[in-house]
Amino acid sequence: MAEFDVTIRPVEPGDALGLARIQIDTWRDAYVGMLPDDTLLDLDDMRAAVRWTRVVGGLRVPEALAVAEIEGRLVGFCHGGAGRRAVAEAVDRLEPVAEVYALYVDPSFQGMGIGRALLADVTRRLIAHGFEALALLTLADNRHGRRFYDRIGGAVGEAIPSVVVGSPADQVPYFWPDMERLVQRLDAPAA
Repeated sequence: MAEFDVTIRPVEPGDALGLARIQIDTWRDAYVGMLPDDTLLDLDDMRAAVRWTRVVGGLRVPEALAVAEIEGRLVGFCHGGAGRRAVAEAVDRLEPVAEVYALYVDPSFQGMGIGRALLADVTRRLIAHGFEALALLTLADNRHGRRFYDRIGGAVGEAIPSVVVGSPADQVPYFWPDMERLVQRLDAPAA
């Protein structure tokens, strides 16, 4: 496997099109058979870039959005912040939790530790804002993503009926009650 010099850095305003490309490429790779083919084919880089431009321009503390870059090309990103009430309820928490809203790595660069590095970076930033516990939702049928979350010690909850881009799709919550321990696990060499 080739080695690359990966830079993890905060998002910049000019990154929106790269974020859109990564999200769409990842969805088209990972979600085949989980979401309707037409939904995946209809994803549009420019519409997604407009959405990501709004997200980047509207980031507010405690939100964090980190990108992974190789030789000037964005290859992944992680976006997190304060957990939505529904997510906290899904993991049976009354107190506020941090939430990862999105974690995507270009399919050509998966399996290289980039997702781990991105998640560790965003988790550290959220810890700095006083969060102790982290949660996220992923598609129930997302076997690749779920294997990753299982390997890094996520406790999985019960499936939640959802609608994703207009299509019914169950999601499952993952939860880490100790974010410091999660960072230690992410920083350790992958087993």
